[in-house]
Amino acid sequence: MKSFKGISLLILSLGLTIFAWASSGLVNFIIPGLALTTLSLTFLLASRSALLEDWFQGIEEMYFYHKILAVFSLILLALHKVAMNGSLWGSHLAAQLGNIAIYLFFSIVIVAYLGKHIKYEVWRWVHRLVYLAYIFGLFHTYMLLGKSLLSFNLLSIVVASYALIGLSSGFYIIFLYQTLAFKHKGKVLGLKRLNHDTLEVKIQVEKPFSYQYGQFAFIKIFQEGLESAPHPFSISGGQGNILYFTIKNSGDFTQQVYEKLELNSTVKIDRAYGHMLLEQGQEKQIWIAGGIGITPFISYLRENPRLNRPISFYYAYSGAENAVYLDFLQDYAQKNPLLDLHLVDSKISGYLDFSDYPLDSQTSVFMCGPLAMMNKLAQTFKKINPKAQLIYEGFKFK
Repeated sequence: MKSFKGISLLILSLGLTIFAWASSGLVNFIIPGLALTTLSLTFLLASRSALLEDWFQGIEEMYFYHKILAVFSLILLALHKVAMNGSLWGSHLAAQLGNIAIYLFFSIVIVAYLGKHIKYEVWRWVHRLVYLAYIFGLFHTYMLLGKSLLSFNLLSIVVASYALIGLSSGFYIIFLYQTLAFKHKGKVLGLKRLNHDTLEVKIQVEKPFSYQYGQFAFIKIFQEGLESAPHPFSISGGQGNILYFTIKNSGDFTQQVYEKLELNSTVKIDRAYGHMLLEQGQEKQIWIAGGIGITPFISYLRENPRLNRPISFYYAYSGAENAVYLDFLQDYAQKNPLLDLHLVDSKISGYLDFSDYPLDSQTSVFMCGPLAMMNKLAQTFKKINPKAQLIYEGFKFK
């Protein structure tokens, strides 16, 4: 399992929490104790730590487990609430803090899962309230069980350790991340509209930016009228102090970028993310791009004018008017016989179908595009060859 280290961390945390509460004789508090641990881990997994990204083999996996733990935390809190017969133990203040925490958690998670229906800026600020709910939950716990949790024992160490992880991770995400993480300052050097809804942005950064082909980065744009919150975009090329990002108009923010972004606007960029690393595949490779998912593949081709391995490249799009880089791809294929290029217009040829593809175990399959497309193709390839190496990421910011 490629996320073995990350999953082991989660399992170990849950097991240690259960053991600590049970060995202290406080079996009735295992459920709320687990909730505190899982909530601490949700903050940790939202921190975009490079170490954890490596352990989970991708930030999209970190965010997947972040969401799973958030829902699991709600279930635990609901069970705790039911077990208390609709109220929580302790003094009036402790009980009220516990109730406020639970109601806030429920409200925030509901909003989080409605994220695609509300503006990102609203979603982001509402999401941050979970930190306040978490603090209320910690106060509730320590006010109720201060005698056990403030003495030196295994339980106090475990609870305090995960509380410290949760508090520090949440504080970093909310108050420090956007200041400390975005170390690459630059400006917009070029703008090129590739079609009716896709923009290529050329950025010059003050110091060289290191990335691997297939990765993406979070960008903050400082221009009046544009949201300055960070958004992730795939890197479509560049070396040293020059970077290219290809951005599709697919939402409120990207529409504003497509229509209003100006030359010389200031930007700040976080580090490179992602584990769909095109240079780390096997000698034979299949590349599959859907729509704007072509971007990470362009980064490799743009910076490598000559291929050193055979690549079968399938680029699927719906109508030529929605495709990008067609001339570049066709010209590249003419100069590189190792590139077997397949341009698939779904309006003419239908959707990609690999059900009869002779996939062997010495071939790496890289995919980038709509998540539904990638999941469907992954199922097809696994049926053909369960041992085949499939590499794809479906990162969603919300």
